Amino acid sequence: MSDTAPAVIADRTLAGLRRGLLAVPAADLVFSLPILLDNPGAYRPLRVEALAFAALVGITALAAVPVLRARPWGAWRWPLLGAAFVAHTAANAAVVPAELFGAAHWSWEILGWWAVLLLLDRPVWYLLLLLGIHFGVTWGQVIAVGRADVRTVVGMTTVALIFGGLQVAVWFLGAGTRRAAATAVALAADGARLRTAEMVAEQIHRDRQARYAELAGTAGPLLDGLASGWLDPGDPVVRQACMIEAARIRRLFAEADDTSDPLVHELAACIDLVGRRGVVVQLAIRGQCPPLPQPVRRGLTEPALVALTTAVSAARVTLVAVSNRVVLSVVTDGAGPPADATANGTGHEQVDVAWTRQDDTVWMEATWVAA
Repeated sequence: MSDTAPAVIADRTLAGLRRGLLAVPAADLVFSLPILLDNPGAYRPLRVEALAFAALVGITALAAVPVLRARPWGAWRWPLLGAAFVAHTAANAAVVPAELFGAAHWSWEILGWWAVLLLLDRPVWYLLLLLGIHFGVTWGQVIAVGRADVRTVVGMTTVALIFGGLQVAVWFLGAGTRRAAATAVALAADGARLRTAEMVAEQIHRDRQARYAELAGTAGPLLDGLASGWLDPGDPVVRQACMIEAARIRRLFAEADDTSDPLVHELAACIDLVGRRGVVVQLAIRGQCPPLPQPVRRGLTEPALVALTTAVSAARVTLVAVSNRVVLSVVTDGAGPPADATANGTGHEQVDVAWTRQDDTVWMEATWVAA
């Protein structure tokens, strides 16, 4: 079972509960219609009882729309609840005194089912308050028509407690279902966060292992040579190799950053290392660099960082970008590139690298053209 399955099950249970609650007042109206038709003399006037019944049918039909569509009540809750209360009060008032709480009094104690349906997502005191008001209004109607005898009062109170208790119990069932849904959603969200965190941690670990493997092939032998004394730290070639590896490490760190222009960000990391040893670097950028995959960016920056390590006091870096072409050039005042810097560099197959040396100036140009 997936992490979201509990939330789906709980939501469907809650939706089913709302449909079930809608069916209760609808069934009451279906069973009450024959009572209304068979006892026309029990209502005075009959048209008020008929209009109240028709109003309850319309209210139930309107309430069915958000229930069947699994939508919240929104602005319809209070108008529907108020209309149901008025319709029930009118239906009770139209019953002749002799028929109160008798077979013809179909509207007694069914308002609570509309209340439970419409107040299911509200605190319980909303429901208790409405049931109390309804009981008080009905009690006032009974007193007004002179039916406040002991038998009527006891019977009315007993039925009110039974039906009211049942309606409150159903509300608590719905509240428990809503809490279960909220708990299930929270658990599903926690599971998703944990799964995402694990995936991120695994990806970070793989990235670190990949970076370590990349550095192990170049920086590892260099460090071993320095540690064993096989390489001389004072040798200019060794020092240049150290600067190249340091620039590669800074570039690897820059590749993990989230920036709008990764190529410029990684290039700036290479330039920063050269600037730390006193080389003045001028950077010029023309155009908006298109999105480039990491291998292409490395193919452009690898020869650039090698060229920058040749600088003695000054370097100029120029990046020209259009939608299907990127040209990165570096001009320095230092010695030539290392002996292992080939014509195509060590970058991507779509990146062409050219080296030129004239007097005390080294020029490198790396060009990427979209396939």
